Parts: sequence; structure tokens; C-alpha cells
Amino acid sequence: MTSYLEEFVKVKPLMDYLIALSTLEVISGSTKNRLKILFLTISLVFYWYSICIHVKNSIGLQININFMWTFLLWIMFNDYVVIMILNVFKKNKFHQLMQNIQKMFEEEEEDEELADISKNNLNFSMKVFFFVNRWEKRLACSVVIIGSTYFRFNQDYGLIMDFPYIHSNNVLWRESQYILQSIYFGLMTYTILTVNMGIIFLGLQVIAQLNILNDYIKVTNEKIKTDPNFFRKIIIRHCSVIENVNLLSEIISKTSFLQLFASCVVFLFGFSFIMKSFSTFVNYSMLLAGVMLSLHICIIGEFIRYKTDELSETLYLTNWHELTLKDKKTFLIILGMAQREYGLKAAGMYDVNLYTFVQIIKIAFSYCAVLYSLSK
Repeated sequence: MTSYLEEFVKVKPLMDYLIALSTLEVISGSTKNRLKILFLTISLVFYWYSICIHVKNSIGLQININFMWTFLLWIMFNDYVVIMILNVFKKNKFHQLMQNIQKMFEEEEEDEELADISKNNLNFSMKVFFFVNRWEKRLACSVVIIGSTYFRFNQDYGLIMDFPYIHSNNVLWRESQYILQSIYFGLMTYTILTVNMGIIFLGLQVIAQLNILNDYIKVTNEKIKTDPNFFRKIIIRHCSVIENVNLLSEIISKTSFLQLFASCVVFLFGFSFIMKSFSTFVNYSMLLAGVMLSLHICIIGEFIRYKTDELSETLYLTNWHELTLKDKKTFLIILGMAQREYGLKAAGMYDVNLYTFVQIIKIAFSYCAVLYSLSK
């Protein structure tokens, strides 16, 4: 068993859980995963209900910082509820893409140089995933701890959820509400992070597959002399890349639009709060939350667009004019495939890349700046 396949076998149970939670798969899978997903679902339904009660009770009262934070959290919550419901209908595509990725890891190349290409790219993709997973957890924990602490000791923020059927001024109960609020906020953050990490893993493996294909093309001049069927390997890999890019694009088509929308709303609130209270640290953590909501899919989309554009450039650098007539015909087929535009699109219309992410930040900041200047 190759080293990268060993890493994949280790991470596969985690990936099965990430996909199961993303698609709310409580019927199949291991008992442990089903119980965890069921617990999270019930807990988050109660959290959503308690936030809705707080929003309802706050309507008609004075609009303050507590109401604004509650309303923002309610929007984010509903956004990710819709995302997970949409993922349920994409369950088969999730599993199909995961199966394709598993086949990629299980492939064994007889040629030592080609085997090293696969090994280096797949190992690197796993290292990046573990690094991102580790730091996403740390950042998420920081946001939860800072937010929970600030809401507890700052009366202007206070409780952003109301517990139904319980009305008491007891000090112990009031403190218990803050503890429960922190726990539920942590569970919501954990769920959002888990959904995001599932997409990050799938995106990283698609990028790794593009890197492998690109490196294969780079050694075409040498390999075509010793392996007459080398172009056939490239075509097979290229078709697999196209299939996986399209699968990933279909999976995130609608959900990426909702994530970008959620980031825009978070940035809008975040910049507004910062302009109103520049020295309040918790407002900056809101911007960090906005970055964590959609930056990952924009980076993945940017890399996929760049790597697919690079394929045709790499093909042009090969000694195609020295090929036989038969190989030239095959080369033209590969070149035609490489020249097509591939990438991720939100709602099938908007490119998912870093330019889109920057534009969202600019729109949110510009809108807040206009509102702030008019309020003066």
C-alpha cells in the first residue's frame, strides 16, 4: 500500500462523517456518526427556535446592538439550514465524487517517475488538508470563546436567545442561560466548520488531480518515446478531471451562492459595527467569521481556474511538431479538451474565485461607508 493511500484510508472515516453531516444522512452510516448527527440536528433545531423567539420578542422594541447580533445570527443560521437541505439533494453527487477520489488514490502506476508525480501531489494535498483543518478549528474556537466571553460580561450584548416556557429571575438560571448560549453557539460553529471542511477536502483532491495531469503533460516529450500509449493515459486522466470538476461545481453551485451571500451580510454588519465602535474587539471577530464562511471555496475556485488554464499552456510547450501523424491527431483532441473553460460557478452564473470574494468585501464596505456618512 502506497503512503498516500495509507493517509487516505486514515482520513476516509472522517470524510464519511463530514459528508454525512453535510447531507444530514442519519439513516445509513455507522451508529456513532448517526447518533452524533441526530444530536447535532436536535440541538440546533432547539437553538434556532430559541433565537426565533428572541427575534419575535425583540420586534417592536428599540433596535439595539443585541437585536442586531441576534438578527445576524438568525440570518446565518437560516442560510446554513438551507445549504444543508440543498446538500441532501446532492447526496449522490457527493458520494460519486468521493468514489472517484478513492479510485485516484488506489491507482498504481508502474512507471516510477509517474508514480512519484502522483505520490508528491496526493501527499501534498493531504498535508494541506490537515493544516487547514487544524487552523480552522483553532480560529473557530477563538471566535466562540471571544464571542461567548464578551456577550457574558457586556450587558449591551447579553443573551441572544430566549428559552421557551421558562421565566425566572434566579441568578443560577441566568448564569446557566449564558453557559447554554455558549454551548449552542459552539455547536453551530462546529457544524458550519464541518460542512466547510468536507468541501475543502473534495476541492483539494480535484486540485491535486489537476496538478498530476499537468505534471504528466510536462514529461510527454520523454514518455511518448518509451510508451506509445502515453497519450491514452493523459486522455483518461483528463476526462476524469473534467468529470470531477463538473461534479464539484454541481455540488456547490447553489450552496456557494448562499455562502457568498452570508459572507456579504456578515461583512455588512461587521463594518457597520466597527465604524460605530472602532475599539470593540468582538466586532473584528465578526469579520474573521465572514472570511471563514466563503474564503475557502473562493480559493479552491481560483486554483481550479488557474490550473485548468495552465493545461493548454503546458501542452503548447511540448514537442508536438515531432509527433507522428496518429499522435498529432490525439494531441489535437487533448488540446481541444484543455482549451475549454472549466471552473466553479455560484448559481451557475457567478465565478467562484478570489476576485468575487474581494468584490463582496468592497460592496459591503462601500455600502457601510455611504450609510455612515449619511448618518453624520
